[in-house]
Amino acid sequence: MRKLKKLLVYLTVMALFVSTGLTALAAPAVGEDYTFKELADYVDYFFEEVINRQGVWGVGDGESLDPKDVPEGQAFVSQFYIDALEEKAGELWAVGDSGEESVEAFNASEKKDARQELYQELKSRAEALESNIRMGTRPSFLDSLYKKSEAAWALVDKLSGSYGDAEDPDSQAKNVHVIWPKEDETVDDEFINNMNSMIPAGHYWILGEDWMYFWQSTEAMDWVYDTLTEGDKKLNEAEDTGSWDALDGLGELLDRACERTREMRSFLETHLYPRPEPENPQTTVQEETNGEKSGETQEETAPEKKANQVKGSDGKILISTLDGVYAAHRVDGIAVVTEKVQAEAAAGLQGTGSRLSLYTSDVSGKNELLQVMEEAAGMLGAKTAGAVLVDLYAIEGGRVSAVRNTQAPVRLVIALPQSMAEAGRTFSILIPDGRGGVLELVDLDQDPSTITVDAMLFGMWTIIYR
Repeated sequence: MRKLKKLLVYLTVMALFVSTGLTALAAPAVGEDYTFKELADYVDYFFEEVINRQGVWGVGDGESLDPKDVPEGQAFVSQFYIDALEEKAGELWAVGDSGEESVEAFNASEKKDARQELYQELKSRAEALESNIRMGTRPSFLDSLYKKSEAAWALVDKLSGSYGDAEDPDSQAKNVHVIWPKEDETVDDEFINNMNSMIPAGHYWILGEDWMYFWQSTEAMDWVYDTLTEGDKKLNEAEDTGSWDALDGLGELLDRACERTREMRSFLETHLYPRPEPENPQTTVQEETNGEKSGETQEETAPEKKANQVKGSDGKILISTLDGVYAAHRVDGIAVVTEKVQAEAAAGLQGTGSRLSLYTSDVSGKNELLQVMEEAAGMLGAKTAGAVLVDLYAIEGGRVSAVRNTQAPVRLVIALPQSMAEAGRTFSILIPDGRGGVLELVDLDQDPSTITVDAMLFGMWTIIYR
């Protein structure tokens, strides 16, 4: 037993593909008596047989556990899972190290329940380790995909912030009136001039058929929203599982979403009356993608509006204490104001090898859960003003896992768009509680342009108002 413990000191990652068929062996069976020998054979399988039969990539003490440093094609797993299994195996090793009398006492019939409990704990930790095995390195193109997604959402946000259905209470820009001519009406110069005279200054109107085409034609705005939402989901799942193959072709799809958004802006502006002024010039930026520079066109954004910052009515700027991906553009920024160390402790993180990351993105108006939340808001006497995803992720060594609940409140501040923060409205956040109900987080500040909440639940946050 001591030999196994000594071996483990020098290992930080190992290949354990028992369930994938990479080894001809299987973990030894453990009978219902859970004897010392059966448990010892079970433990030996993981710490000896698997390691000896399969390649093990190890690093010395103090070297990086960053997945980016793992040799290409090698398997790796967070040291956390190895340590967890070793911790329980240590109880068994201690019995063997104490001699035959200790083993006999361990096998006593009255201690069967304790042996069963030990086995279940060993099995649980071994399975957790196996399920978190990763192959290869974190691909270099991953960060470029996040940038592409952010750029695409920025284009969508700028478009939706410029033109919105005047009849839609959730629209950021309530300035487009959809007109359906009567059967006996002809859309000629007289009709157009008459409509122009009736539309309020700064507003536009569009024919109903053109408006429907803008939203529902092939690869129109509904397609863009769904594509970007699905892209964010794929990025999320890839980070969580280490399955990078699922990202094949995503870069091209995100590029198409950007291109299509620009095309739909052009279509919309050529079908609006009166004709809008030409949009701001575009700037071309160069970014590194897979080691090669490729041109990507992005529209200028106001420098004072950053997704990880919140600016209050008093002009004070709050910068989020957590790093991450801030891709929610339906609000004017989200910031975690709880100190980083406290937020990580609330998420159950310990040690220097772990960190907490925030991920935010917009929620499509077609999301089925949003419709449920609208009904829940109605029962509370409130209306919805859109929704955003606010997700926490714990990054421990090579493992990324979602944090749905924290052990203590984490304070966040959300900046509302000016069009949403109307005088007299009281805002709050509605969150599914995971048990079929909803939890309302009340606004803790007096600033009408922000919502401040103490949260312990994360996921889809619906903004409601009364």
